[in-house]
Amino acid sequence: MIPITHPNLNELAQKHWEAIKNYVEQINKLENINIKIKQAFPDYNFEKLILAKPSEIRFLASQGQNKSFFPKSYYNYLSLSDKFFIIENQEKISYTSKVLIDALNLSVCPYCNRNFIKSTSTHRIDELDHFFPKQKYPFLALSFYNLIPSCKVCNKLKVEEPVSINPYDIEFSKEKFSFRLKIKKASFYHDSENGFEIDFTEVKNKLQENFKIFKIEDLYNQHKDIVLELIQKQITYSDDYIDDLFRRYEGTLFKNREDVLRHIGGSYISEEDFHKRPLSKLTHDMAQELGLL
Repeated sequence: MIPITHPNLNELAQKHWEAIKNYVEQINKLENINIKIKQAFPDYNFEKLILAKPSEIRFLASQGQNKSFFPKSYYNYLSLSDKFFIIENQEKISYTSKVLIDALNLSVCPYCNRNFIKSTSTHRIDELDHFFPKQKYPFLALSFYNLIPSCKVCNKLKVEEPVSINPYDIEFSKEKFSFRLKIKKASFYHDSENGFEIDFTEVKNKLQENFKIFKIEDLYNQHKDIVLELIQKQITYSDDYIDDLFRRYEGTLFKNREDVLRHIGGSYISEEDFHKRPLSKLTHDMAQELGLL
């Protein structure tokens, strides 16, 4: 799992609220919704509920289930119609789940960091998961930070159960945990089946329910061949060879030494870029463990 760390999250959240408000105000129900919300949560109104941060959402969910403040039909407007909209340059623009996910600029699922979620112009391969399920927590069904872009596999595995860590959670983004390499036999440099294991201990302790529900161990063990390639690269690419590659291709293929390391390790150096490539967290950690980074 990787955090969602878009540099303009607050702006995107505000646009999300504006799109919902624009529709609701047209049918004159905003005041009625606010009355219902304040009866249940005195410190909240519709806007504050939609913009509630992950820690607030967890608190609100802990106060009870099945509270509903707006029509159930709203839940589908993000994916099935142009009911929600924003105004840009005096033009009415439809606001849907695809618009939201595209704006976040995520290439891979934050839950598993394994599957692409970039859709084509004609086909959707992404889904919008409700961190706290909308069936149990309908009052959070439209809250920005409760809507998690995900792949179809993770959305299906999660079903209706909340997991322990929200990818939007700032505290999670500060957490440091790594996949480790555990050597079992001297044949590890050519035997991915028996020579080594991926050590999930630290990841499992940090991710808790996320690790179990999204089947991280089962899924990632299917990619031990990638780890094997990194082991082989660690043997074949010495520091001198890496320096030579940089000197030879500086300004043409590589702008800095980090580009060379990314080329060799097949991984992004910065954690801020993990959303760009499948298994980037795993390959980064393995490359770091092997001394390639």
